[in-house]
Amino acid sequence: MSIAQPRQAGIIDIGSNSVRLVICDVLGASILQSFNEKVMAGLGEGLTKTGHLSPQGVQAALQALSRYRAILRALNVDTYQAVATAAVRMASDGESFLKTAGKVLGRPVRLLSGEDEARLSARGVDLSIHDPLGVIGDLGGSSLELKRIGAPGGREEGESLMLGPLALGDIVSEPKELRKRIRDALKTSEVLTGARGRFYAVGGAWRAFGRLVMELERYPLHVLQGYQINEGQVARAAKLCVDSLSNAAARQQIEALDKRRAKYFPMAAILIEEVLAHSALEGVTISATGVREGVLHDLLEMKLEDPLTDGIVAYARLDNNQIAFGRALHTFIAPALVPQPDLFGSPAADIRIEKAACMMADSAGRYHPDHRAEMAYDQALRAPYLGVTHPERAMIAYAIGCRYEKDFKRPAEHIGLTTDPQADRARQIGLLMRLGAVFSGRSGPILKRVSLSREGDTLELQVGKRDANLISETVERRLSQAANQLKLKSRTSVR
Repeated sequence: MSIAQPRQAGIIDIGSNSVRLVICDVLGASILQSFNEKVMAGLGEGLTKTGHLSPQGVQAALQALSRYRAILRALNVDTYQAVATAAVRMASDGESFLKTAGKVLGRPVRLLSGEDEARLSARGVDLSIHDPLGVIGDLGGSSLELKRIGAPGGREEGESLMLGPLALGDIVSEPKELRKRIRDALKTSEVLTGARGRFYAVGGAWRAFGRLVMELERYPLHVLQGYQINEGQVARAAKLCVDSLSNAAARQQIEALDKRRAKYFPMAAILIEEVLAHSALEGVTISATGVREGVLHDLLEMKLEDPLTDGIVAYARLDNNQIAFGRALHTFIAPALVPQPDLFGSPAADIRIEKAACMMADSAGRYHPDHRAEMAYDQALRAPYLGVTHPERAMIAYAIGCRYEKDFKRPAEHIGLTTDPQADRARQIGLLMRLGAVFSGRSGPILKRVSLSREGDTLELQVGKRDANLISETVERRLSQAANQLKLKSRTSVR
């Protein structure tokens, strides 16, 4: 077995507000950013009034493209694509800009249609959220793209509505008129009508709104990817955003979070409120991925597979031995775990998280022993791997903390990230991983030769004669600790 090597690729996103270069390392279904830079060019400033791209924006965008070309060349990134979106699509001088931009960059710039944007954004969400169901909404500078996702036989076409901050800029300070225009536009949406599931919010304005909700709710895990917001939380944050138009204290609170985007918060907040009001969607999930990841998917012909394990392998830079150990470890601990249907909804969903935790079981060996459990926990909790909800992420992290320290204690503010059954299962997994690691010396081949089983009220470690000498006092102690957590007795047998 050998590890597949990551592929490096770049995406240049020429949007209505910004021009951004993202360089990613792609391994299987995993996407890890290694470079991310944007220039707030403002190509779409004044577009709705003049019909032309902003002259200052054009100059800033071309300068950014020249810089990005130099960076890509210096980093030896040959695989990359530049795309342009709504502002360039709408502008009467958009075609001229595309030609000039292509010359500056040294290769053609692809102009995306509204349908392209919706499709690629949905593909980006598919790459980062496990089995999404609902509607994606990608809010850019000029437009909002909507598309259903996850429903078999659902509507395939996407929609593009001119509801971005630059398109609504002339009325952004008039909440009643702003809400009316948004409602009128959303009434025309065929994507929202009859949609079920969640609303997956994509784009910088909604990521900023997600950060605001986190601040107001004092949410302890500042990871936007997969952050879920209910209607009540949306309403509380939206009220503050609208109040900021006339209330200095509210405006100061908004500006403290993101001064550059402060003027767009009311529009983004009202829009997300109205999306929920005009649909039967159950709440909002923030997605940190969208069009750029969708373009990357097409560029590299990636498969739509579960990115979780690939992301852990790529982020933790696991070698062949560590990968083999992680796989063998799950096979080893699985017979000791009784299914708990209240964890993540199905046995398959639970097993997926168990496997992910096992894959991280040897991820912190290089850390200093005095800090290993804490650092391993924090890495597992905040690492940029995809395909997990916050409770799943928190359970993986707690299991890893317990793998490296028997009585590991999470920070008090993190306890609410998991339910009691999820926390108990994390401790079980962690102590079973400790047993597997010490018995095998973190060796997959050795671990494959032994087994764990539940025999009545006893957790039994069954070892062949060739491996009897591997049963040490430490192994016996860790077997007893794992059994206690499972409310079982412990026993070893040599066969």
